[in-house]
Amino acid sequence: MLATSVAISALFSTALPVQNVSAEGSSAELISVGRWVSGSGLGGAEISAYDAKTKRIFVTNGATNQIDIVNIKDPKKPVLFGRINLAKKGVTGIQSVATKDGLVAIATQVSADKAAPGKIFLADVNGKLSPMAPNGIVVGSLPDSVHFSPNGQYIVSADEAEPTSYCLTNGVLPTTTDPNGSVSIIDLAAPKLKAVTVDFSSFNDRKNALIYAGARVFGPNATVAQDLEPEYITISNDSEYAYVTLQENNAIATVDLTTKQVVAINGLGFKNYASVGLDASDKDSAVKIAPAAVYGMYEPDAIAQITRGENTYLFTANEGDAREYACLMGGTSTTTLEAEDVRFGKNSSSSVDATLKTDAVAGRLKVTPFTPASVAGSPVTGATTVSSAYSFGARSFSVWQASSSEGVFPLKQVYDSGSSIEQYLSTARAATFNADWNTTTGLINAVDARSASKGPEPEGLAIGRAYGRSWMVLGLERDGGIMLYDVTVPTFPIFKSYINTSNPAGNLLQSTKKTAAAGDVSPEGILIVSEKDSPTGKAMIIVSYELSGTVGIYQFSK
Repeated sequence: MLATSVAISALFSTALPVQNVSAEGSSAELISVGRWVSGSGLGGAEISAYDAKTKRIFVTNGATNQIDIVNIKDPKKPVLFGRINLAKKGVTGIQSVATKDGLVAIATQVSADKAAPGKIFLADVNGKLSPMAPNGIVVGSLPDSVHFSPNGQYIVSADEAEPTSYCLTNGVLPTTTDPNGSVSIIDLAAPKLKAVTVDFSSFNDRKNALIYAGARVFGPNATVAQDLEPEYITISNDSEYAYVTLQENNAIATVDLTTKQVVAINGLGFKNYASVGLDASDKDSAVKIAPAAVYGMYEPDAIAQITRGENTYLFTANEGDAREYACLMGGTSTTTLEAEDVRFGKNSSSSVDATLKTDAVAGRLKVTPFTPASVAGSPVTGATTVSSAYSFGARSFSVWQASSSEGVFPLKQVYDSGSSIEQYLSTARAATFNADWNTTTGLINAVDARSASKGPEPEGLAIGRAYGRSWMVLGLERDGGIMLYDVTVPTFPIFKSYINTSNPAGNLLQSTKKTAAAGDVSPEGILIVSEKDSPTGKAMIIVSYELSGTVGIYQFSK
Protein backbone atom coordinates (compact mmCIF):
# COMPACT_ATOMS: atom_id res chain seq x y z
CA MET A 1 0.00 0.00 0.00
CA LEU A 2 1.43 3.36 -0.98
CA ALA A 3 1.74 5.92 1.80
CA THR A 4 -1.04 8.50 1.75
CA SER A 5 1.14 11.58 2.22
CA VAL A 6 2.04 13.11 -1.15
CA ALA A 7 3.96 16.23 -2.02
CA ILE A 8 1.60 18.78 -3.59
CA SER A 9 4.23 19.50 -6.24
CA ALA A 10 3.74 15.97 -7.56
CA LEU A 11 0.31 16.99 -8.83
CA PHE A 12 1.66 19.54 -11.30
CA SER A 13 3.52 18.40 -14.41
CA THR A 14 6.24 20.82 -15.46
CA ALA A 15 9.53 19.05 -16.11
CA LEU A 16 8.64 15.96 -18.11
CA PRO A 17 10.14 14.80 -21.41
CA VAL A 18 8.35 16.62 -24.24
CA GLN A 19 8.56 15.35 -27.81
CA ASN A 20 9.36 18.01 -30.39
CA VAL A 21 7.09 16.93 -33.21
CA SER A 22 8.95 16.35 -36.42
CA ALA A 23 8.42 13.83 -39.19
CA GLU A 24 11.99 14.06 -40.43
CA GLY A 25 13.51 10.68 -41.09
CA SER A 26 10.12 9.02 -40.93
CA SER A 27 9.99 5.46 -42.28
CA ALA A 28 6.23 5.08 -41.98
CA GLU A 29 3.39 7.06 -43.47
CA LEU A 30 -0.36 6.77 -43.54
CA ILE A 31 -2.09 6.67 -46.92
CA SER A 32 -5.85 6.83 -47.39
CA VAL A 33 -7.04 3.72 -49.23
CA GLY A 34 -10.79 3.68 -48.69
CA ARG A 35 -13.85 5.17 -47.04
CA TRP A 36 -17.17 3.81 -45.86
CA VAL A 37 -19.94 6.39 -46.02
CA SER A 38 -22.90 5.52 -43.82
CA GLY A 39 -25.04 8.19 -45.44
CA SER A 40 -26.54 8.93 -42.03
CA GLY A 41 -24.56 12.10 -41.50
CA LEU A 42 -24.10 13.34 -37.94
CA GLY A 43 -23.55 10.44 -35.57
CA GLY A 44 -23.47 7.90 -38.40
CA ALA A 45 -20.17 6.30 -37.34
CA GLU A 46 -18.65 6.56 -33.87
CA ILE A 47 -16.99 3.30 -32.83
CA SER A 48 -15.87 0.38 -34.99
CA ALA A 49 -14.73 -3.17 -34.31
CA TYR A 50 -12.94 -5.51 -36.76
CA ASP A 51 -13.19 -9.25 -37.31
CA ALA A 52 -10.03 -10.55 -38.98
CA LYS A 53 -11.54 -13.82 -40.21
CA THR A 54 -14.44 -12.31 -42.17
CA LYS A 55 -12.69 -8.96 -42.89
CA ARG A 56 -15.74 -7.12 -41.63
CA ILE A 57 -16.09 -4.03 -39.51
CA PHE A 58 -18.97 -3.41 -37.12
CA VAL A 59 -19.83 0.29 -36.88
CA THR A 60 -22.08 1.99 -34.33
CA ASN A 61 -24.55 4.16 -36.20
CA GLY A 62 -25.95 6.57 -33.63
CA ALA A 63 -28.24 8.20 -36.17
CA THR A 64 -30.17 4.98 -36.81
CA ASN A 65 -29.38 3.15 -33.52
CA GLN A 66 -28.04 0.18 -35.45
CA ILE A 67 -24.77 -1.60 -36.07
CA ASP A 68 -23.68 -1.40 -39.71
CA ILE A 69 -21.77 -4.54 -40.77
CA VAL A 70 -19.37 -3.60 -43.57
CA ASN A 71 -17.21 -5.93 -45.65
CA ILE A 72 -13.74 -4.47 -46.26
CA LYS A 73 -12.10 -7.39 -48.08
CA ASP A 74 -11.39 -4.74 -50.68
CA PRO A 75 -10.69 -1.64 -48.56
CA LYS A 76 -11.03 0.56 -51.63
CA LYS A 77 -14.64 -0.57 -52.05
CA PRO A 78 -16.31 -1.23 -48.70
CA VAL A 79 -19.67 -2.98 -49.07
CA LEU A 80 -22.57 -3.06 -46.61
CA PHE A 81 -23.12 -6.67 -45.54
CA GLY A 82 -26.04 -6.10 -43.19
CA ARG A 83 -27.27 -4.37 -40.07
CA ILE A 84 -28.00 -5.29 -36.48
CA ASN A 85 -31.24 -3.62 -35.40
CA LEU A 86 -32.02 -3.98 -31.70
CA ALA A 87 -35.11 -1.75 -31.57
CA LYS A 88 -37.35 -4.75 -30.91
CA LYS A 89 -35.22 -5.49 -27.86
CA GLY A 90 -36.01 -2.08 -26.42
CA VAL A 91 -32.71 -0.45 -27.35
CA THR A 92 -32.90 3.35 -27.46
CA GLY A 93 -29.20 4.06 -28.00
CA ILE A 94 -26.08 2.22 -29.16
CA GLN A 95 -22.92 3.35 -27.39
CA SER A 96 -20.07 1.02 -28.35
CA VAL A 97 -19.06 -2.26 -29.99
CA ALA A 98 -16.22 -4.78 -29.69
CA THR A 99 -15.31 -8.13 -31.29
CA LYS A 100 -13.31 -11.19 -30.31
CA ASP A 101 -13.10 -14.64 -31.93
CA GLY A 102 -16.30 -14.23 -33.91
CA LEU A 103 -18.35 -12.75 -31.06
CA VAL A 104 -19.68 -9.18 -31.23
CA ALA A 105 -20.50 -7.28 -28.02
CA ILE A 106 -22.76 -4.22 -28.25
CA ALA A 107 -23.20 -1.69 -25.43
CA THR A 108 -26.67 -0.17 -25.36
CA GLN A 109 -29.11 2.08 -23.55
CA VAL A 110 -32.52 0.42 -23.18
CA SER A 111 -34.63 3.16 -21.67
CA ALA A 112 -35.48 6.77 -22.35
CA ASP A 113 -34.16 7.32 -18.83
CA LYS A 114 -30.38 7.27 -19.16
CA ALA A 115 -30.08 6.70 -15.41
CA ALA A 116 -31.65 3.24 -15.87
CA PRO A 117 -29.43 0.16 -16.27
CA GLY A 118 -28.06 -0.57 -19.73
CA LYS A 119 -27.50 -3.86 -21.53
CA ILE A 120 -24.76 -5.66 -23.44
CA PHE A 121 -26.03 -7.67 -26.41
CA LEU A 122 -24.04 -10.46 -28.06
CA ALA A 123 -24.18 -11.41 -31.73
CA ASP A 124 -22.23 -13.44 -34.25
CA VAL A 125 -20.38 -11.90 -37.19
CA ASN A 126 -23.50 -12.26 -39.37
CA GLY A 127 -25.53 -10.14 -36.96
CA LYS A 128 -27.55 -12.95 -35.38
CA LEU A 129 -28.12 -12.54 -31.64
CA SER A 130 -26.39 -15.14 -29.50
CA PRO A 131 -28.60 -17.73 -27.78
CA MET A 132 -26.33 -17.32 -24.74
CA ALA A 133 -28.08 -14.03 -23.97
CA PRO A 134 -30.96 -13.45 -26.42
CA ASN A 135 -32.35 -10.53 -24.41
CA GLY A 136 -29.05 -8.94 -23.49
CA ILE A 137 -27.13 -8.79 -20.22
CA VAL A 138 -28.00 -6.09 -17.70
CA VAL A 139 -25.08 -3.78 -16.77
CA GLY A 140 -24.70 -0.38 -15.13
CA SER A 141 -26.20 2.88 -16.29
CA LEU A 142 -25.18 4.20 -19.71
CA PRO A 143 -22.44 1.73 -20.74
CA ASP A 144 -20.19 4.03 -22.76
CA SER A 145 -17.54 1.59 -23.97
CA VAL A 146 -17.21 -2.17 -24.13
CA HIS A 147 -14.09 -4.34 -24.46
CA PHE A 148 -12.98 -7.97 -24.53
CA SER A 149 -10.08 -9.09 -22.38
CA PRO A 150 -7.07 -10.33 -24.40
CA ASN A 151 -7.72 -13.94 -23.34
CA GLY A 152 -11.36 -13.67 -24.43
CA GLN A 153 -12.75 -14.63 -21.02
CA TYR A 154 -14.24 -11.29 -20.00
CA ILE A 155 -16.39 -8.59 -21.53
CA VAL A 156 -15.96 -5.34 -19.60
CA SER A 157 -18.03 -2.17 -19.91
CA ALA A 158 -17.43 1.32 -18.56
CA ASP A 159 -20.81 2.49 -17.28
CA GLU A 160 -20.67 6.28 -17.30
CA ALA A 161 -23.87 6.87 -15.33
CA GLU A 162 -24.22 10.57 -16.15
CA PRO A 163 -26.60 12.55 -13.94
CA THR A 164 -29.87 13.80 -15.37
CA SER A 165 -29.44 16.88 -13.15
CA TYR A 166 -28.05 17.97 -9.79
CA CYS A 167 -31.44 19.09 -8.49
CA LEU A 168 -32.37 17.67 -5.12
CA THR A 169 -35.34 15.54 -4.15
CA ASN A 170 -36.37 15.96 -0.53
CA GLY A 171 -32.99 17.51 0.16
CA VAL A 172 -30.84 14.76 -1.36
CA LEU A 173 -29.46 13.78 -4.77
CA PRO A 174 -30.96 10.32 -5.35
CA THR A 175 -29.30 7.64 -7.47
CA THR A 176 -32.34 7.77 -9.74
CA THR A 177 -31.13 11.25 -10.68
CA ASP A 178 -27.38 10.64 -10.50
CA PRO A 179 -26.69 6.88 -10.59
CA ASN A 180 -23.44 5.36 -9.39
CA GLY A 181 -20.73 5.08 -12.01
CA SER A 182 -19.63 1.49 -12.44
CA VAL A 183 -17.68 -1.15 -14.33
CA SER A 184 -19.52 -4.29 -15.40
CA ILE A 185 -17.72 -7.60 -15.88
CA ILE A 186 -19.19 -10.53 -17.82
CA ASP A 187 -17.35 -13.85 -17.44
CA LEU A 188 -17.89 -15.79 -20.66
CA ALA A 189 -16.61 -18.97 -18.97
CA ALA A 190 -19.53 -18.95 -16.51
CA PRO A 191 -22.35 -21.48 -17.11
CA LYS A 192 -24.90 -18.65 -17.16
CA LEU A 193 -23.98 -15.23 -18.43
CA LYS A 194 -24.59 -12.30 -16.15
CA ALA A 195 -22.71 -9.15 -15.26
CA VAL A 196 -21.04 -8.37 -11.98
CA THR A 197 -21.38 -4.60 -11.73
CA VAL A 198 -18.82 -2.94 -9.50
CA ASP A 199 -19.29 0.64 -8.32
CA PHE A 200 -17.15 2.97 -6.22
CA SER A 201 -19.12 2.94 -2.97
CA SER A 202 -16.09 1.66 -1.07
CA PHE A 203 -14.42 5.03 -1.78
CA ASN A 204 -17.29 7.18 -0.49
CA ASP A 205 -15.34 8.20 2.61
CA ARG A 206 -12.22 9.08 0.60
CA LYS A 207 -13.35 12.22 -1.20
CA ASN A 208 -10.67 14.42 0.38
CA ALA A 209 -7.98 11.84 -0.37
CA LEU A 210 -9.03 11.75 -4.03
CA ILE A 211 -8.92 15.53 -4.33
CA TYR A 212 -5.54 15.61 -2.57
CA ALA A 213 -4.25 13.01 -5.05
CA GLY A 214 -5.12 15.24 -8.02
CA ALA A 215 -8.57 13.89 -8.90
CA ARG A 216 -11.85 15.85 -9.09
CA VAL A 217 -14.94 15.03 -7.04
CA PHE A 218 -17.24 18.02 -7.35
CA GLY A 219 -20.83 17.19 -8.29
CA PRO A 220 -23.00 19.17 -5.82
CA ASN A 221 -24.39 16.83 -3.14
CA ALA A 222 -23.12 13.74 -4.99
CA THR A 223 -21.34 10.91 -3.22
CA VAL A 224 -18.00 9.74 -4.60
CA ALA A 225 -19.75 6.72 -6.11
CA GLN A 226 -22.25 8.99 -7.87
CA ASP A 227 -19.66 11.50 -9.01
CA LEU A 228 -17.18 9.13 -10.67
CA GLU A 229 -17.98 8.62 -14.36
CA PRO A 230 -16.15 5.74 -16.15
CA GLU A 231 -15.41 6.59 -19.78
CA TYR A 232 -13.07 4.14 -21.48
CA ILE A 233 -11.17 0.92 -20.70
CA THR A 234 -7.93 -0.84 -21.51
CA ILE A 235 -7.13 -4.31 -20.16
CA SER A 236 -3.73 -5.68 -19.16
CA ASN A 237 -2.07 -8.30 -21.37
CA ASP A 238 -2.61 -10.98 -18.73
CA SER A 239 -6.33 -10.10 -18.54
CA GLU A 240 -6.09 -9.53 -14.78
CA TYR A 241 -6.69 -5.77 -14.57
CA ALA A 242 -8.87 -3.20 -16.28
CA TYR A 243 -7.69 0.42 -16.28
CA VAL A 244 -10.62 2.80 -16.54
CA THR A 245 -10.54 6.51 -17.34
CA LEU A 246 -12.78 8.66 -15.13
CA GLN A 247 -12.78 11.59 -17.52
CA GLU A 248 -14.71 14.29 -15.66
CA ASN A 249 -12.88 13.28 -12.49
CA ASN A 250 -9.32 13.59 -13.86
CA ALA A 251 -8.46 10.10 -12.65
CA ILE A 252 -7.89 6.46 -13.63
CA ALA A 253 -9.34 3.50 -11.71
CA THR A 254 -7.87 0.01 -11.55
CA VAL A 255 -10.27 -2.94 -11.40
CA ASP A 256 -9.18 -6.47 -10.49
CA LEU A 257 -11.09 -8.67 -12.94
CA THR A 258 -10.50 -11.83 -10.91
CA THR A 259 -11.82 -10.51 -7.60
CA LYS A 260 -14.13 -8.05 -9.34
CA GLN A 261 -13.17 -5.15 -7.11
CA VAL A 262 -11.98 -1.60 -7.64
CA VAL A 263 -8.51 -1.68 -6.06
CA ALA A 264 -7.20 1.80 -6.80
CA ILE A 265 -8.14 5.27 -8.00
CA ASN A 266 -5.26 7.42 -9.20
CA GLY A 267 -5.44 11.19 -9.59
CA LEU A 268 -3.70 12.66 -12.62
CA GLY A 269 -2.91 16.12 -11.27
CA PHE A 270 -2.59 19.21 -13.44
CA LYS A 271 -0.54 20.41 -16.37
CA ASN A 272 1.34 23.69 -15.95
CA TYR A 273 1.26 25.67 -19.19
CA ALA A 274 3.79 28.15 -17.84
CA SER A 275 6.53 25.89 -19.17
CA VAL A 276 5.03 24.29 -22.31
CA GLY A 277 2.62 26.90 -23.70
CA LEU A 278 -0.76 26.85 -25.44
CA ASP A 279 -2.93 29.03 -27.66
CA ALA A 280 -5.47 30.22 -25.09
CA SER A 281 -7.37 32.85 -27.07
CA ASP A 282 -9.87 32.78 -29.91
CA LYS A 283 -9.78 36.57 -30.16
CA ASP A 284 -6.12 37.32 -30.82
CA SER A 285 -6.52 37.13 -34.62
CA ALA A 286 -3.46 34.92 -34.92
CA VAL A 287 -1.95 31.58 -34.05
CA LYS A 288 -0.15 32.33 -30.83
CA ILE A 289 1.27 29.48 -28.77
CA ALA A 290 2.95 30.85 -25.69
CA PRO A 291 3.54 30.02 -22.03
CA ALA A 292 0.83 31.25 -19.67
CA ALA A 293 0.26 30.92 -15.94
CA VAL A 294 -2.71 28.59 -16.36
CA TYR A 295 -3.29 24.89 -15.77
CA GLY A 296 -4.87 22.01 -17.65
CA MET A 297 -6.84 19.12 -16.18
CA TYR A 298 -5.86 16.01 -18.17
CA GLU A 299 -9.37 14.47 -18.13
CA PRO A 300 -8.57 11.66 -20.59
CA ASP A 301 -11.07 9.95 -22.85
CA ALA A 302 -9.44 6.97 -24.60
CA ILE A 303 -6.76 4.86 -22.92
CA ALA A 304 -4.47 2.05 -24.11
CA GLN A 305 -1.61 0.13 -22.56
CA ILE A 306 1.78 -1.41 -23.29
CA THR A 307 3.61 -3.83 -20.98
CA ARG A 308 7.39 -3.99 -20.97
CA GLY A 309 8.78 -6.49 -18.50
CA GLU A 310 7.25 -5.72 -15.13
CA ASN A 311 6.09 -2.24 -16.15
CA THR A 312 2.71 -1.39 -17.62
CA TYR A 313 2.42 1.98 -19.33
CA LEU A 314 -0.94 3.68 -19.80
CA PHE A 315 -1.38 6.04 -22.77
CA THR A 316 -4.17 8.60 -22.50
CA ALA A 317 -5.76 11.02 -24.97
CA ASN A 318 -6.24 14.12 -22.84
CA GLU A 319 -9.45 15.49 -24.33
CA GLY A 320 -11.09 17.25 -21.37
CA ASP A 321 -14.79 17.52 -20.64
CA ALA A 322 -17.04 19.98 -18.81
CA ARG A 323 -20.33 19.24 -17.12
CA GLU A 324 -23.59 21.01 -18.03
CA TYR A 325 -26.67 20.11 -16.01
CA ALA A 326 -29.56 21.74 -14.19
CA CYS A 327 -28.69 22.87 -10.64
CA LEU A 328 -24.93 22.39 -11.24
CA MET A 329 -24.01 26.00 -10.40
CA GLY A 330 -26.34 26.71 -7.53
CA GLY A 331 -29.59 27.24 -9.42
CA THR A 332 -32.83 25.49 -8.56
CA SER A 333 -34.60 25.29 -11.94
CA THR A 334 -34.97 21.70 -13.11
CA THR A 335 -35.10 22.78 -16.76
CA THR A 336 -32.30 25.36 -17.01
CA LEU A 337 -28.92 23.90 -17.90
CA GLU A 338 -25.93 25.39 -16.06
CA ALA A 339 -22.48 25.00 -17.60
CA GLU A 340 -19.32 24.42 -15.64
CA ASP A 341 -17.02 26.05 -18.21
CA VAL A 342 -16.75 29.81 -17.72
CA ARG A 343 -14.47 32.48 -19.22
CA PHE A 344 -11.44 33.13 -17.05
CA GLY A 345 -11.46 36.87 -17.65
CA LYS A 346 -15.05 37.25 -16.43
CA ASN A 347 -14.84 34.84 -13.51
CA SER A 348 -11.37 35.57 -12.14
CA SER A 349 -10.86 37.36 -8.85
CA SER A 350 -9.41 40.85 -8.51
CA SER A 351 -6.11 39.38 -7.31
CA VAL A 352 -5.33 37.89 -10.74
CA ASP A 353 -2.76 39.69 -12.89
CA ALA A 354 -4.59 42.07 -15.21
CA THR A 355 -2.56 41.07 -18.28
CA LEU A 356 -3.41 37.39 -17.82
CA LYS A 357 -7.12 38.28 -17.82
CA THR A 358 -7.02 40.07 -21.19
CA ASP A 359 -8.64 38.42 -24.21
CA ALA A 360 -5.32 38.28 -26.04
CA VAL A 361 -3.72 36.16 -23.28
CA ALA A 362 -6.03 33.94 -21.20
CA GLY A 363 -9.18 35.97 -20.58
CA ARG A 364 -11.14 33.94 -23.11
CA LEU A 365 -9.91 30.57 -21.81
CA LYS A 366 -12.71 28.32 -20.58
CA VAL A 367 -12.01 27.21 -17.03
CA THR A 368 -13.79 25.58 -14.13
CA PRO A 369 -14.89 27.32 -10.93
CA PHE A 370 -14.61 23.89 -9.27
CA THR A 371 -10.87 24.33 -8.73
CA PRO A 372 -8.99 22.20 -6.18
CA ALA A 373 -9.22 25.00 -3.62
CA SER A 374 -12.91 25.82 -4.08
CA VAL A 375 -14.05 22.20 -4.00
CA ALA A 376 -13.23 22.00 -0.34
CA GLY A 377 -14.48 25.52 0.37
CA SER A 378 -17.71 27.39 -0.19
CA PRO A 379 -20.34 25.98 -2.59
CA VAL A 380 -19.80 26.99 -6.21
CA THR A 381 -22.41 29.22 -7.84
CA GLY A 382 -22.62 31.23 -11.02
CA ALA A 383 -21.04 34.13 -9.15
CA THR A 384 -17.97 32.21 -7.98
CA THR A 385 -14.63 33.74 -8.97
CA VAL A 386 -11.33 31.90 -9.27
CA SER A 387 -7.77 32.90 -8.55
CA SER A 388 -6.21 30.24 -10.80
CA ALA A 389 -7.23 29.07 -14.25
CA TYR A 390 -7.86 25.33 -14.53
CA SER A 391 -8.82 24.57 -18.13
CA PHE A 392 -10.31 21.41 -19.60
CA GLY A 393 -8.00 18.81 -21.11
CA ALA A 394 -4.27 19.07 -21.76
CA ARG A 395 -4.13 19.28 -25.60
CA SER A 396 -1.77 16.32 -25.48
CA PHE A 397 -1.37 12.64 -24.88
CA SER A 398 0.41 11.31 -21.82
CA VAL A 399 2.11 8.12 -20.69
CA TRP A 400 1.63 7.01 -17.09
CA GLN A 401 3.29 4.18 -15.21
CA ALA A 402 0.62 1.88 -13.80
CA SER A 403 1.07 0.89 -10.19
CA SER A 404 0.34 -2.38 -8.40
CA SER A 405 -0.35 -0.51 -5.16
CA GLU A 406 -3.90 -0.35 -3.87
CA GLY A 407 -5.65 2.74 -2.60
CA VAL A 408 -5.76 6.42 -3.56
CA PHE A 409 -2.66 8.25 -4.78
CA PRO A 410 -1.31 10.26 -7.75
CA LEU A 411 -0.28 8.32 -10.84
CA LYS A 412 3.29 8.74 -12.04
CA GLN A 413 3.52 10.50 -15.39
CA VAL A 414 6.55 9.50 -17.45
CA TYR A 415 5.80 11.42 -20.65
CA ASP A 416 3.58 14.19 -21.98
CA SER A 417 3.52 15.55 -25.51
CA GLY A 418 3.49 19.10 -24.17
CA SER A 419 2.45 21.69 -26.76
CA SER A 420 3.89 19.70 -29.67
CA ILE A 421 0.50 18.89 -31.22
CA GLU A 422 -0.54 22.53 -31.40
CA GLN A 423 2.96 23.47 -32.57
CA TYR A 424 2.81 20.99 -35.42
CA LEU A 425 -0.72 21.99 -36.50
CA SER A 426 0.17 25.68 -36.45
CA THR A 427 2.31 24.95 -39.50
CA ALA A 428 0.71 21.90 -41.08
CA ARG A 429 -2.85 23.25 -40.76
CA ALA A 430 -2.27 26.99 -40.45
CA ALA A 431 -5.41 27.93 -42.41
CA THR A 432 -7.67 25.77 -40.21
CA PHE A 433 -5.69 25.80 -36.96
CA ASN A 434 -7.93 24.98 -33.96
CA ALA A 435 -11.02 25.22 -36.15
CA ASP A 436 -13.90 22.76 -35.77
CA TRP A 437 -17.07 22.21 -37.76
CA ASN A 438 -20.40 23.94 -37.24
CA THR A 439 -23.12 21.29 -37.04
CA THR A 440 -25.84 23.86 -37.78
CA THR A 441 -24.41 25.31 -40.99
CA GLY A 442 -22.25 22.32 -41.94
CA LEU A 443 -19.30 24.64 -42.58
CA ILE A 444 -15.91 24.76 -40.93
CA ASN A 445 -15.47 27.49 -38.34
CA ALA A 446 -12.85 30.22 -38.44
CA VAL A 447 -9.22 29.65 -37.61
CA ASP A 448 -8.53 29.78 -33.85
CA ALA A 449 -12.20 29.09 -32.99
CA ARG A 450 -11.33 26.35 -30.50
CA SER A 451 -8.20 27.88 -29.02
CA ALA A 452 -9.98 29.02 -25.87
CA SER A 453 -11.64 25.62 -25.44
CA LYS A 454 -9.47 22.48 -25.56
CA GLY A 455 -7.71 23.29 -28.84
CA PRO A 456 -7.36 20.34 -31.26
CA GLU A 457 -8.90 18.05 -28.60
CA PRO A 458 -7.15 14.66 -28.63
CA GLU A 459 -9.91 12.12 -28.00
CA GLY A 460 -9.39 8.73 -29.65
CA LEU A 461 -6.31 6.58 -29.20
CA ALA A 462 -5.22 3.05 -30.11
CA ILE A 463 -2.05 0.99 -29.77
CA GLY A 464 -1.11 -2.03 -31.87
CA ARG A 465 1.75 -4.11 -33.27
CA ALA A 466 2.85 -4.04 -36.90
CA TYR A 467 6.13 -4.74 -38.70
CA GLY A 468 7.78 -5.77 -35.45
CA ARG A 469 7.15 -2.46 -33.71
CA SER A 470 4.51 -0.88 -31.47
CA TRP A 471 2.42 1.98 -32.86
CA MET A 472 0.02 4.50 -31.41
CA VAL A 473 -2.58 6.43 -33.39
CA LEU A 474 -4.07 9.57 -31.85
CA GLY A 475 -7.28 11.14 -33.14
CA LEU A 476 -7.82 14.90 -32.90
CA GLU A 477 -11.57 15.45 -32.64
CA ARG A 478 -11.74 19.16 -33.52
CA ASP A 479 -8.84 19.27 -35.95
CA GLY A 480 -10.05 16.14 -37.76
CA GLY A 481 -6.61 14.60 -38.27
CA ILE A 482 -4.87 11.53 -36.91
CA MET A 483 -1.25 11.26 -35.79
CA LEU A 484 0.95 8.17 -35.94
CA TYR A 485 3.69 7.51 -33.36
CA ASP A 486 6.24 4.77 -32.91
CA VAL A 487 5.88 3.77 -29.24
CA THR A 488 8.18 0.77 -29.22
CA VAL A 489 9.92 2.58 -26.38
CA PRO A 490 6.83 3.64 -24.39
CA THR A 491 8.56 6.41 -22.48
CA PHE A 492 9.77 8.11 -25.66
CA PRO A 493 7.11 8.16 -28.41
CA ILE A 494 8.39 9.22 -31.85
CA PHE A 495 6.08 11.09 -34.20
CA LYS A 496 5.96 9.53 -37.66
CA SER A 497 3.03 10.78 -39.71
CA TYR A 498 -0.10 12.96 -39.78
CA ILE A 499 -3.04 12.68 -42.13
CA ASN A 500 -6.25 14.67 -42.43
CA THR A 501 -8.87 13.59 -44.96
CA SER A 502 -11.48 16.25 -44.23
CA ASN A 503 -12.44 18.76 -46.92
CA PRO A 504 -12.58 22.30 -45.47
CA ALA A 505 -14.41 23.50 -48.58
CA GLY A 506 -17.19 20.92 -48.21
CA ASN A 507 -20.44 21.04 -46.27
CA LEU A 508 -20.74 18.58 -43.40
CA LEU A 509 -24.49 18.26 -43.86
CA GLN A 510 -24.27 17.32 -47.54
CA SER A 511 -23.61 13.63 -47.01
CA THR A 512 -25.24 10.94 -49.15
CA LYS A 513 -24.89 7.18 -49.39
CA LYS A 514 -22.08 7.65 -51.89
CA THR A 515 -20.48 10.94 -50.97
CA ALA A 516 -19.28 12.73 -47.87
CA ALA A 517 -18.89 16.31 -49.06
CA ALA A 518 -16.77 17.36 -46.08
CA GLY A 519 -14.65 14.22 -46.13
CA ASP A 520 -13.87 12.66 -42.77
CA VAL A 521 -14.71 14.87 -39.78
CA SER A 522 -14.25 14.27 -36.03
CA PRO A 523 -12.31 11.03 -35.44
CA GLU A 524 -13.65 8.98 -32.53
CA GLY A 525 -12.99 5.22 -32.55
CA ILE A 526 -9.59 4.00 -33.79
CA LEU A 527 -8.35 0.49 -34.63
CA ILE A 528 -4.89 -0.73 -35.66
CA VAL A 529 -4.93 -3.87 -37.82
CA SER A 530 -1.67 -5.79 -38.12
CA GLU A 531 -0.34 -6.90 -41.48
CA LYS A 532 -1.22 -10.50 -40.51
CA ASP A 533 -4.90 -9.65 -39.97
CA SER A 534 -5.25 -7.10 -42.77
CA PRO A 535 -7.11 -7.97 -46.00
CA THR A 536 -4.27 -6.42 -48.00
CA GLY A 537 -1.29 -7.87 -46.14
CA LYS A 538 -0.30 -4.37 -45.09
CA ALA A 539 -1.02 -2.92 -41.67
CA MET A 540 -4.08 -0.67 -41.61
CA ILE A 541 -5.69 1.99 -39.45
CA ILE A 542 -9.50 2.09 -39.26
CA VAL A 543 -10.99 5.34 -37.96
CA SER A 544 -14.66 6.11 -37.27
CA TYR A 545 -15.61 9.76 -37.81
CA GLU A 546 -18.60 10.81 -35.73
CA LEU A 547 -19.74 14.03 -37.41
CA SER A 548 -19.29 12.97 -41.02
CA GLY A 549 -20.71 9.49 -40.39
CA THR A 550 -17.79 7.92 -42.24
CA VAL A 551 -15.10 5.33 -41.61
CA GLY A 552 -11.66 6.09 -43.01
CA ILE A 553 -9.33 3.22 -43.95
CA TYR A 554 -5.62 3.98 -44.01
CA GLN A 555 -2.60 1.88 -44.82
CA PHE A 556 0.96 1.97 -43.60
CA SER A 557 3.38 2.77 -46.41
CA LYS A 558 6.90 1.57 -45.62
